[in-house]
Amino acid sequence: MKYLVLILIIAMSTFINAQDQFKLLLYTQPDRWHSESIPAAVEAFKLLSKKHQFQLLWADEPAKLMDYLGEVSVVVFVNSNTDLLNTEQIHQFREFINKGVGFVGIHSTSDSKVKNKWFTQLIGGSFTDHPRFQSAIVDVHNDKFPAVLHLTKRFVWSDEWYNFNEFHPDKVNVVLTVDEDSYNYTLGYDDIPLKGMGKSHPVAWYHQFDGARVFYTALGHKPESYKNDDFMKMIFGGIYWVLQP
Repeated sequence: MKYLVLILIIAMSTFINAQDQFKLLLYTQPDRWHSESIPAAVEAFKLLSKKHQFQLLWADEPAKLMDYLGEVSVVVFVNSNTDLLNTEQIHQFREFINKGVGFVGIHSTSDSKVKNKWFTQLIGGSFTDHPRFQSAIVDVHNDKFPAVLHLTKRFVWSDEWYNFNEFHPDKVNVVLTVDEDSYNYTLGYDDIPLKGMGKSHPVAWYHQFDGARVFYTALGHKPESYKNDDFMKMIFGGIYWVLQP
């Protein structure tokens, strides 16, 4: 009898796992500025995987990232980039992207010290600098996009407001901008004032590149972001979009 029970448990477990919507790979190789946000992000994605019933794989170093690529249909970089990937690993990651998968980048994913033109194009822009951590007003554009369906037209958020170069608004679809009149964009970490990006300062966008569907947001510096329901709803909305055929 106990063997029958065991078989039923195994069968039920297999059935439940078979119902997962998709497999998602979370990559969290942090830099020195964002290591505190990683534990909160991992816990948030664990909860997200249970809520939306997808299988979560987690890599915290390049070798693990490469090992799992063949198993998933979407990869999410949380405060991680390709700085620690070697040439062969970059090539392998690029082949993965070329298969027409989904990619989501969060916050410092755009902040690569080792500049890679292809990866910058995948993200849609490259971080240059940011003023001191501040609260500001964010504006929603294209309120029919899945990542921002739940957000009000304008809302207050606290973060590092990234400035970008190699950003081409004609090649991406901007869904969030930060109002530069609502914070001091010149306030850097020394006496040299920073420059903002003007009236249209993007902080979230989506596009298609090299066969993949891509969603990126500059929000997500502090651990508290990943404990915020609206933020995680935005991230899952982006994941949902990049998974569409």
